Amino acid sequence: MKKYNWAVLGTGVIANETATAMAKNGRRLYAVGNRTHEKAVAFAEKYGIEKVYDDFNDMFTDPDIDIIYITTPHNTHIDFMKKAIENKKHILVEKSITLNSDELSEAVKLAKKNGVVIGEAMTIYHMPIFKELKKILDSGELGRVNLITANFGSFKPYDMSNRFFNRNLAGGAMLDIGVYA
Repeated sequence: MKKYNWAVLGTGVIANETATAMAKNGRRLYAVGNRTHEKAVAFAEKYGIEKVYDDFNDMFTDPDIDIIYITTPHNTHIDFMKKAIENKKHILVEKSITLNSDELSEAVKLAKKNGVVIGEAMTIYHMPIFKELKKILDSGELGRVNLITANFGSFKPYDMSNRFFNRNLAGGAMLDIGVYA
């Protein structure tokens, strides 16, 4: 089986979870890029990552990279996706993959043209409870389901510099926690 070289763009919570999960499975990220070079260096040292880009944009043209996991704020996704796809890199993009359906359509069209795979890191589809609920619904055991109501909440201290609140960083429930319900 081919070994794929993964790069991660960003060094936040999701990137750390990814590096940890890969290590638990006997794998590791090959490269890391970040807007702040010092953070990329520290991340690489923490997880034994071989390659750190002085300029994170170099990961898009690196011939040794097969897949890029984009873990940056939502509003940056489409531009990074296009750079990766145009350079024939497969991508996994943290949810929400794009800000709207027009951006997603553009990315899908570009991916088809360049023969690459794009995926959204939507953890809920892989959770055992979701799979079990889907199985129950598909079985017809509950009859015809007309409505499902769900609530989900999360507390974060109000801070406009935090991406969860900052509209300039595509903050707000619709693109982040809203998808879980």
